[in-house]
Amino acid sequence: MTTQLPTRRPASEGPASRRGLRARLAVLGTVAAAALSVLASAGMAHAGFYVSLQTHSNVRTAPSTGSGVVVNTGSTPNRYYMDGVCYVHGQRVTAGGYTTDVWYRGTVHDSVIPSPGPYNHVWVWGGNVNVGQDPADSVDLC
Repeated sequence: MTTQLPTRRPASEGPASRRGLRARLAVLGTVAAAALSVLASAGMAHAGFYVSLQTHSNVRTAPSTGSGVVVNTGSTPNRYYMDGVCYVHGQRVTAGGYTTDVWYRGTVHDSVIPSPGPYNHVWVWGGNVNVGQDPADSVDLC
């Protein structure tokens, strides 16, 4: 008859190792939650109308060129984008050979420097919103 001696488990399988694994999984969960939060705040997780804005466009406080400028989109293409909520027929504007009276109201985000934005409840003239036609089919009238 042969006696089997108990074998020792490697340290990597003991209770201390399981605690370390749980700690690592908790950290990974926290990192994943933070990543999702960043994506949501950057506009990547928004549903509905999402569009880039033309360069050198004025984002305004009301649907007219006489209203205050909140921010100008500057010279970097596709830097600013908008989660559009709705549109109105406002001041008719002609610029760059395009004429429309459509103005989009929504939230404008800066994809490079997120602060001080996002700019909520602002207006952008339809000629500066990359939608193809005004009004865009996927946007409701305010």
